[in-house]
Amino acid sequence: MDNQHISSEISPAFEVQGPSQATPDPLANESLHKALDGQPDDWDAVHPTAATPLRFSFSGRGKDYLSLWLTNWILTIVTLGIYSAWAKVRRLQYVHQNTQLGGFAFGFHGEPKKILIGRIIGIGLIFISNATNIFGAKLAGFFSLMFIIAFPWLYRSSIRFYTRNSSYRNVRFRFVGTAKAMYSIYLKSALIVIFTAGWAFPYVVYRLRRYRIEHSRWGNNAFQFSSSAGAFFGIYILNIVVTALVMLGLMALAFASSSSLLKGLSKEISNIMTHPTQSQILIMAGLYLLFIYMVYVIGRVLTQDLIFKESWNHIAIGKSRFACDLSIVRLYFIRYGCFIASLLTLGIFIPFAHMIITKRRIESISVTPSHDFDVAQATLDEDTTRSAEVADMFDIDIGW
Repeated sequence: MDNQHISSEISPAFEVQGPSQATPDPLANESLHKALDGQPDDWDAVHPTAATPLRFSFSGRGKDYLSLWLTNWILTIVTLGIYSAWAKVRRLQYVHQNTQLGGFAFGFHGEPKKILIGRIIGIGLIFISNATNIFGAKLAGFFSLMFIIAFPWLYRSSIRFYTRNSSYRNVRFRFVGTAKAMYSIYLKSALIVIFTAGWAFPYVVYRLRRYRIEHSRWGNNAFQFSSSAGAFFGIYILNIVVTALVMLGLMALAFASSSSLLKGLSKEISNIMTHPTQSQILIMAGLYLLFIYMVYVIGRVLTQDLIFKESWNHIAIGKSRFACDLSIVRLYFIRYGCFIASLLTLGIFIPFAHMIITKRRIESISVTPSHDFDVAQATLDEDTTRSAEVADMFDIDIGW
C-alpha cells in the first residue's frame, strides 16, 4: 500500500502515474488545440470561470484493480519475475487513466522493456557490491563505490522516465534537470548528512523534492516549488514527537496492566505467556503486527503524507496554483482500517485498500487555473525535439 508507491506516488512532479493512449506527438510544432483532436478545445466553454478551483478526481475501483492485481501477480510468478515490468506499466496506466482534471484523463506511455533493463541493472549492481565471498572484499568494495557513483545518474534517469512518459490533454510532461545538478545535490547532501550525523536528512529530502519539481515541465510551462527546508524539518520533528508520544502511551498501558486495578488481567496475560494455546499465539501475533504497523504508519507513512500535503500546497505551474486539503488524521485511520481488513481477508483486500487510499490522496488536490494553464504551448524547436528523442534512449526505471 505504499507510493512510493501510491503513492506515492501524474508525473514525478505530481506523484501520480497513468494510461497509454494513442496520441499525437506532443513535442511536435503544433498548438495544444491541434493536439486535442476530438476533445473540447475551449477550456472556457467547459469551465466558464477560470478562477474557479478545479479538483482532481479518481474513478478507479477496487473490483477492477483486484482483477488487474491478481493477473499481474500470477504472470509475474509464472515468468519468474520478468513480467513484473509489464505489470508495473499496466498498474500505472490504470491509475493514470482513472485520474482526471477538468474532464481530461492523464496518460502513461512508458515501455516495460526500459523498466526491466533498469531492474536488471539495479539488481546486478546490488548483487555485485555485496558479493564479497565471490569477488573478495577489495573488488566488492570497488563495485560498491561504482554503485554509489552511478546512483545519481540512475535516479535522474528514473525521474526523467516517469516524467517524459506521463501526459495530460495529450501534452507530455518533460524533465530538464541535468546530471551535473543531480551530482551536485548528491555530493553536498552526502557531506551534510555525514557532518551532522544524519540530522540534516530532512534537508536532503527537501532538495531532492525541489530538484524534481522545479525541473519538470508541462509543454513549455515550468513548475515552481515555494516550500522551504524549515517546513520539511518541521515535518520530521513532528513525526519524532508523535512517535515518541505513542510509544510512551503504549508503555504506560503496559505498566498499568501490572497495577492492582488490572491484576486479574495481568495474571491472565502471565498464564498466556507461560502456557499459550495455538489460538492465543495467533491472537498475540496479530496484536504484535497491529502494534508494529501503528508505529510504521506513524514513523514512515505519516511523514510521506505530510510531505505530500506540504509539497502540493507549494506547487505552481505558470500562474496556476495547486492546493491540498488532505486530512492526515483521517487518512491515518483509513490506512489502519485497510491494514486490519487486509489481515482479516488474507491480503485480498489489498487492491481495494490501494484504491481507497489513492482516491483519498488524489481527490484532496485542486488547482486554480489561469489562462496559461489552458494554452500550455506544446511547441519546441527542432533541436530540442531531436535531443529529447535521443535522451529517451537512455531513460530507465530503477524503482519497483
